Order: sequence, then C-alpha cells, then structure tokens
Amino acid sequence: MDPDVRVRSISDRTGLEALTALFMRVWRAGQPQVPFPVLRALSHTGGMVLGAYAAGQLVGGAVGLCGADPARRGLHSHIVAVDSGARRTGVGTAIKLAQRDWCLTRGITTMTWTFDPLIRRNATFNIARLQAVGVAYHPDFYGPMDDGYNAGVPTDRVLVRWDLTAGSKPAGDAPRAFAAGPDRTAERMPHERLHVLDIGEDGRPRRLAPLPHPPAAAPPRGPAPSTETEVRLRVPGTLHRDRGLLSVWRPALRDAMSPLLDAGYRWTGVTRDGWYVLNPSAATPHKEHA
Repeated sequence: MDPDVRVRSISDRTGLEALTALFMRVWRAGQPQVPFPVLRALSHTGGMVLGAYAAGQLVGGAVGLCGADPARRGLHSHIVAVDSGARRTGVGTAIKLAQRDWCLTRGITTMTWTFDPLIRRNATFNIARLQAVGVAYHPDFYGPMDDGYNAGVPTDRVLVRWDLTAGSKPAGDAPRAFAAGPDRTAERMPHERLHVLDIGEDGRPRRLAPLPHPPAAAPPRGPAPSTETEVRLRVPGTLHRDRGLLSVWRPALRDAMSPLLDAGYRWTGVTRDGWYVLNPSAATPHKEHA
C-alpha cells in the first residue's frame, strides 16, 4: 500500500464537486453517479463521504449510508471508486480500511455493499482479500444503467457483509482466500465438493452438475449430494471486455448462485484459479436485503 495515500472525510463544496467528477470519470457515465446535492446532504448530516488523496490529488472516494432499522445496525457502502491511474497501488484497500475505522469509531461493527459477481477481480478483493461474505443475490438490482460498465446488461449484484471486528487488516494470502490444496473456507473440510459451473472451451458457461438439495428446483441425477456439500462456480476473468459473453454469463451465474444464497449457502472464498467457493451456513435461510 502506498504510504502517501491519505483518506479523509470531505465536506467542502470544492472537494464534494471533485468527488462527483471522479465517480463520473471512473464509471464513464454521462450523469453523476452521486450528484453534488446528495453528497452535500450526506456530509452535512453525518453520513460517510470519504476522499482518498495521493500527492494532494483526489484519486478515490467512498459514500456510505446508515439505515434506521435497529435490527440491521450497520453501514451500507453505496459506492467506492479509484481513478484508473491509481489502481493496484493500494488505494482501494486504504479506502476500505478507512471505512472500517469510520464505522468502529461510531460503534458500527458491520458493513455491507454490493458488487457485480461477474467482475472476478472485484470478487477476489471483496471475498478473498477483505474476507467479506456473500449473503444474497439481487437480480437487476439497480435496473438499466447507461454507464461504461453496465449499459445493456442486467445489473445483478451480490450483497456482501463484512464483520468489522474480525481483524484489523485484510488477509493477504490467507488459506481462506487462495486455496492451493484443501480449502478451509468454512474453517472445516466439507463432506463433499461439487463443481457446478465452469468455463467452456468457447468461453461460454458450461454446467457441470445440478445444484445440491435443497436449492435445486428439480432433483439431481443420481443420489442427492450431502447437505454439507461445498459448491464451486467459475467465471472468466475478463468478461467486461466482451459484452456478448457477458450477456450469456449473466443468467448462467444467476441461475447457479442465486438459489444457493437463498437456501442459506454463503460465498466465502475465491481460489487462485478463479473458483468461487460457497459453503452451507448454519443460519436459517432468508433473503438478505441491501
């Protein structure tokens, strides 16, 4: 991480307008992702509005919202962005750690956010490095969007939950994050491991097996897998470069991942070779909302 990166709250007009422009630039959007008046209102009422600075220049930022439901006490991180020239320099990690510190200072111990599960580098960062847990799949969460990433494709998102009390630093090469041998994603070995979705030779989705019970709508061929089955799904690492393939992969991953998360599975790992690892949860299945 670049030691010269500084993350701080923004409340002045110049800083908020610069943050609005940064969000538009990163998303290649014709309209503001978060308009200046909204940022002004959030910063004025104690909301999270952060900017990341390197050599005095704004290179990233984040906006978060606190809900009013006491049963869901936490912060929802609505948007995080890093300028293209500052990526892979630790700015993203610095922002997440600053968000964590902001929350803990205010007695908030849980943070949630959504991300596109078809962007594998983001999955690796969120699930593997930060050790957040995927808890729900939301089809077309934001509806149609016209920015450079989402135009023409349903905006499916996975909701992740980050326990801010679990540790002070993201994992580096934690076994949970990058499994070379036996995977300890759920701190135990599963009874079975089931590879459900993979990348075909043509780059398109290749279904390897039906989902285990209870998520499968129809009974699988042969004996039903154990309820302790670990499920793995894999997607290409560069889908954002091929809109045609992206439109094929969207429903394929939705059909595989959404029933699992609805049934109580949790997305807990990403392997070095790109497998998404989902394990059964002891919690009662229910639909999580952002």
